[in-house]
Amino acid sequence: MDFRILDERLSGMAALQAGCERIFSTPLPVTYALMLQRSAFWFCLLLPFGLVSVAGWATPLFTALVAFSFFGLHALSEQLENPFGIGINHLALDGLCRVNEISVFEALGEPPPPALPPDNLHYLR
Repeated sequence: MDFRILDERLSGMAALQAGCERIFSTPLPVTYALMLQRSAFWFCLLLPFGLVSVAGWATPLFTALVAFSFFGLHALSEQLENPFGIGINHLALDGLCRVNEISVFEALGEPPPPALPPDNLHYLR
């Protein structure tokens, strides 16, 4: 019975690993990124003409805010396209693995390894 449960757990972990590898190896088609960038560009280019009658002198401010938001989201989506890297916006996989390792050691009744110290923490300043 224990071996059956262990086999089910290992099969589940292998399926999760295969899913993560598919995410890692599947690139975002260039046409999606290009279409997003061009759509944002044309929208921000034509936005002042639609806002000038409503916003008046504040049109450049509203247009700049919208453009900053659109192009910021575009830059963020490019960074998050690969969540398994070692950059600022990527998943902290070393820490997650250490938490799992500590849980396994505790379940086995053995002394757990020390937690990993925070490394390369970046905060908004």
